[in-house]
Amino acid sequence: MKTKVTRKEARKHLEQFHLAVELVKVIKHFFPDLARLLKQTEDPRNQSYITYPNVILLMTRILSSIFYISSMRKTSQKFNSDTVIQNIWEMCGESASADEIPYWETINKYLERLDPEELQDTVCRLVYRLVRSRAFAGARIRNRYWQVIADGTQIHSSRRKLDAKSLYRVHNKGTGREYTEYYYYILEAKIVLHPDIIVSIMTEFVENTGGEEAEKQDCELKACYRLMERLKKEFPKLPVCLCADSLYACENFFIKCRDSGWRYILRYKEGSIPTVSDEYGRLKKQRKTAGNRNSLTEHAGMISLRTLIITVIR
Repeated sequence: MKTKVTRKEARKHLEQFHLAVELVKVIKHFFPDLARLLKQTEDPRNQSYITYPNVILLMTRILSSIFYISSMRKTSQKFNSDTVIQNIWEMCGESASADEIPYWETINKYLERLDPEELQDTVCRLVYRLVRSRAFAGARIRNRYWQVIADGTQIHSSRRKLDAKSLYRVHNKGTGREYTEYYYYILEAKIVLHPDIIVSIMTEFVENTGGEEAEKQDCELKACYRLMERLKKEFPKLPVCLCADSLYACENFFIKCRDSGWRYILRYKEGSIPTVSDEYGRLKKQRKTAGNRNSLTEHAGMISLRTLIITVIR
């Protein structure tokens, strides 16, 4: 007996259909080479024993993230329809060799073996296309510099030891409730294409190379320098304005930006560079003495830091 579809269910199906149509339009317009780039990633599997091409595995994982599916297990459930399965194969430009989508364990095992640099190269090519398309040129600072944000975040923690390079911190040290927390911390470079569109370009793990309890600040600075080198290598001619927190306010950071031909905007925190803070304080007093007490913006330019000249705006 055929089950009658209610009007509410029909509206829901129609909304999902329209969403899928718009998604395909966006991919074809902004990322027409997506499937081709995914196919070019080196497949670590034995090709004689595979059912799903690598592009199907990667596209399924990408779509699950786009639709905010929280786990790969749920992806297998949500995408379990003939229409979705057929659409995934067609989006990838492949002839269906199976009537089901890849099982979540198959995708996870594949991703564990895949070299992350393969996907990093694909991401850089897609971002490069967005920049060259000029569709987001209005987001540039002074119509020239692309704003790139260095943003750190913790992605996993455990009381069990993870690996030699993971960070760790000791809680309640010296008490009966003392315990060690091991965690992974990453630093991401994100390009601003629009106030509502921020795209991750690349990720660098913050590593504890000393093997001892390390200051996250020191480890994050080193990760930032590695990230800056990779960013310059992948986008050598991209005019960048690097934006970050006060953690990075140090001479080495300024020098690396200068040598790369970049601009920078940092949130300054008192104590980051004492000499800069002292000179800014003196200039601030001079402005007040000159009668600029009611100015909404305190602007002190030409503050020297050894061989560098920086500007502080408050």
